[in-house]
Amino acid sequence: MKKASFLIVLFALFFSTYSYAQLGDMLNKAKDKAKGKASGSSSFVPDSKLIQPDAAISNVERNLKSINDSYYAEYKSKGVSYLNSNGQLWFARKVMEVARYYYSGGKKGYHGGGLVCDLGPAQSDPRYVALSPKMDEAEKKVKEMEAAKGFEFVECKDNNIIFKEVKTGKILSADESSRI
Repeated sequence: MKKASFLIVLFALFFSTYSYAQLGDMLNKAKDKAKGKASGSSSFVPDSKLIQPDAAISNVERNLKSINDSYYAEYKSKGVSYLNSNGQLWFARKVMEVARYYYSGGKKGYHGGGLVCDLGPAQSDPRYVALSPKMDEAEKKVKEMEAAKGFEFVECKDNNIIFKEVKTGKILSADESSRI
């Protein structure tokens, strides 16, 4: 009886391992075929079809909504005093740069983690095209808040947001920038 049980367990273990190997190979073949690699096809299906472009686009929109409905709305209702709390302007810029990261396919901005928009053929998607004016509008609002407090965004370098003090022209360190 013990021998039979042992053989059944051994067979089940072998069969499940073999099945997983076949499944993995089938998934790789399906992915390669979707990308146009199998059968020498020159047609290409962008990765965005495989990585849910809706999620990537919603990542951009969620950050832009935060700028419009939270940061900018609070600034408009409370004025510059709203921006005087420690790091408030940095957070507004960070949210803008995270949106830029998603929008640029991870090429620019502040790394936010999550899905980025696929560049290339996916950029012709009407939802992606509609993001451009929304990005421009949010950028103007963030710049308006920065100007009201006397700062200008310089760059996002090594995932650090760097500002310049307009009055003196001094470029702030990442640590100093994080407190404005």
